[in-house]
Amino acid sequence: RGPRNFDDRRDNRGGRDDNRGGGRRWNDDRRDSRGPRNFDDRRDNRGGRDDNRGGGRRWNDDRRDSRGPRNFDDRRDNRGGRDDNRGGGRRWNDDRRDSRGPRNFDDRRESQEARANRLGNEPEIPGDIKVEDLDRQVQAQLRTLSGPNAQTVARHLVAAGRLIDEDPELAYEHAMAASARAGRVDVVREAAALTAYQVGKYEDALREVRAVRRLSGSDSLRAVEADCERAAGRPQKALDIINQTDLSTLDLAEQIEVIIVASAARGDLGESEAGLVIVTDALEQLPKGTDEFYVNRLLTVKADRLRELGRTSEAEEIEVDLPEEIEESVIYDLEEVVESDFDDRRSELRGCSVTLTTAFDIALYDLDGVCYRGTDPVEHAAESIEKAREGGLIDVYVTNNASRTPQQVAEKLTALGINAVPERVMTAAMDIVGIMEGDLESGAKVLVVGGDGLKEAVAKAGFEIVASAKDEPVAVVQGWDASVDWAKMSELAYAITNGARFYASNLDASLPTENGFALGNGALVEAVKLCTNRRPFAGGKPFPGIYRKAAELVGKEGRCISVGDRLETDIQGARSARIPALHVLTGVHAARDIVMAQSNQRPSFVGIDLRALDQAHPQPRHHIEGAWSCGTSEPVSVDRWGTILVGNQELTEGSQLTIDNYRALIAAAWEKIDLGHRVKCPNFTVVANEEGNNLIVREEESERGYEEFDSEETGDELLEEDSSDSEEDEQF
Repeated sequence: RGPRNFDDRRDNRGGRDDNRGGGRRWNDDRRDSRGPRNFDDRRDNRGGRDDNRGGGRRWNDDRRDSRGPRNFDDRRDNRGGRDDNRGGGRRWNDDRRDSRGPRNFDDRRESQEARANRLGNEPEIPGDIKVEDLDRQVQAQLRTLSGPNAQTVARHLVAAGRLIDEDPELAYEHAMAASARAGRVDVVREAAALTAYQVGKYEDALREVRAVRRLSGSDSLRAVEADCERAAGRPQKALDIINQTDLSTLDLAEQIEVIIVASAARGDLGESEAGLVIVTDALEQLPKGTDEFYVNRLLTVKADRLRELGRTSEAEEIEVDLPEEIEESVIYDLEEVVESDFDDRRSELRGCSVTLTTAFDIALYDLDGVCYRGTDPVEHAAESIEKAREGGLIDVYVTNNASRTPQQVAEKLTALGINAVPERVMTAAMDIVGIMEGDLESGAKVLVVGGDGLKEAVAKAGFEIVASAKDEPVAVVQGWDASVDWAKMSELAYAITNGARFYASNLDASLPTENGFALGNGALVEAVKLCTNRRPFAGGKPFPGIYRKAAELVGKEGRCISVGDRLETDIQGARSARIPALHVLTGVHAARDIVMAQSNQRPSFVGIDLRALDQAHPQPRHHIEGAWSCGTSEPVSVDRWGTILVGNQELTEGSQLTIDNYRALIAAAWEKIDLGHRVKCPNFTVVANEEGNNLIVREEESERGYEEFDSEETGDELLEEDSSDSEEDEQF
């Protein structure tokens, strides 16, 4: 999300900076070398991990910032002196407290599991949340609990991580439910601290932060602790906490967070000059090569202090060189709403007032279903990619097909009219071998079952390729190839049973061909998994590492957009890497699938085909009476029975919608689904705006073709299970 633009919409809080944060060990999906732990891309490609940078929240694999600590918005208003009715005192047993006060701990005391069950006020855990979604190290900490209790705590943590952006209050309830069951596990208390911080329960957050420090001995949440004191109207207390902190024990990201809070606290006290000195000194002492993200955050705070001192021109000189936020500049159409029947509610479906080619620098194209289908080219693909390239959009090709080498991929694309080069091709084989290089010694024996692309990548990494389990390989790696048969898969099973590590290039359950959908590598991996009872370490999509490696191929930084056709790989993977995704209707998933998509598989933009790159994308807008419209669309709504209405007419099976009506429908359906309401969506087609709508009126109503989505739906498909399970090779 990057640094916020601090303009006149900020509340009068004494120069308070909203960019708070801290260690956040409970989300290792945000970590990198700047965070509390140094995790590399090997960890990002193994098991439902779907984020990239930063230091926080190991229990949150869906909703994470692209870098480091969070940026908190104006929900912090009216914070001073907040009383959350929980009291400032802490009983001697605050980890096991209940409404009856301090407990007598004798042989009759109840377990945390029994107590949590007795309370009976835990939020319901969504059915699609699994224990395996939680980071392995956090799971290890929970092994001190009883089996059923540990699993419940783990699922509460995953739920809290998923919900912290969409529904922070509910995320807080899940974190507190976990804390009630496992109050002496530091990472659980950390989750409680940071969700409390997010929803503005600052006294609760303070209590939980101090509990974390007692349990772990870590000062990683000092910035959060100090900022909570500020939020409670105690800036001097915040400074006292900072003065007691040994910054040398914190990593660079945490030090910067502490400095930001210290500067803002000085501003709260009317000591803006001192706050300016703090941030200026920090900028001068930053190590050479510090990430621009952190430099820009400090510059933003410096501009705030200058404005407080009346030095507006100096502040403007700083701000003019700061990068604009994508959400508030080129990418999104954020023109002020002047029509009286619209409000400011936003949809996850984004808008872009210029073409996507203009708005982005690098495009990461999927292959099957986007550039071609089997041996057939996708209509408009070649000319659209060439036009985008002429407009300055760098093309990189990212595929989960591990059977071909980059040279072979480039040759196939060239034969279809797309001028690709091997140096800009990233395959799942290259991704999984990168993971293996971090796990295995150079020259280790590896049993490879897959195509030329996988074998070439393994050989280039310096491993010795063997063909049989009798050769005693230390690892096996499985990728798709038409030649894979029972005998080769059995060799994998023999080796895995004998102790070899199990790797898979990707987990796509199906493979699109010109004849339809064939078995993909995920389906073949499932057979080996069932035979050996071992889960593989997986590469490729939907894990974020392959996207990072792909972007690095061009050797320059820039704004990336991913283009894909599959929700559970292309779109989910792009979201995990914090890259906006364009979904096109030329491959696996159709328009209805997008309407009904679960939250972690929703694209940022939608189009019919790759011509969408050269088009502007209007922002869906919400009417006061509840409908949505977009561009030239009619108002689209979902009624109380889940029926979709385009204008005043029901959307029926086989209808035709314009692209703008399609966008409005997506916004309307996603809103209802997120509120837990039922949505009945028939199959329909999407056409260009100029072709117009054609809603088919059926003489006889039938439920055939309708599927419902409500809060009970889990979407437990084969690939979805594999995506989240692939982190581990053993049961929790």
